[in-house]
Amino acid sequence: MKNKRRQESDYRTVLGFTLSKRGWNNVLIYVVLIVMFVFYFLGHDSGKVASASRWQPFAERTLVAISDHKVSLVRVANNWEQRAGNTLAANAQARWLQAWQELSLEPSEQLLAGREYQVELTFADEAESWKVGVFFYNGEAFVALPGADQVFRVVGDHAALEAQSF
Repeated sequence: MKNKRRQESDYRTVLGFTLSKRGWNNVLIYVVLIVMFVFYFLGHDSGKVASASRWQPFAERTLVAISDHKVSLVRVANNWEQRAGNTLAANAQARWLQAWQELSLEPSEQLLAGREYQVELTFADEAESWKVGVFFYNGEAFVALPGADQVFRVVGDHAALEAQSF
């Protein structure tokens, strides 16, 4: 078997570093993996949330529709129109919408338990709606957000999160 002799054309010099073609391929692979790793953690809200004591996930978003298993509200221009369910008074609609728009959460170690209530929120400039689960347990409310790896405790008036509570 004949040994393949390395030629000068098998090596490349970039920024003063000389490596073989295979060596540069390995460098490129590791650089791409590092960039993917960095962007993965920059794209998650959970890292930002874990460091914060309180977090308002919907404060900077524009809510355009909200519905639960009985009531459905849709924003039409600057007003809200009820599309389904028992009629809510205007002040009850405003209180329900404000409770979700200003929802304040803090990270919790509590496991999800208790009575479940699910709400579907649709925001402007987002293709898909959010299905948020709220669990009422021992006088507190806990929230499960889609894509979050953590349970959050509701800070403040958690009774206003349910449309039927008015």
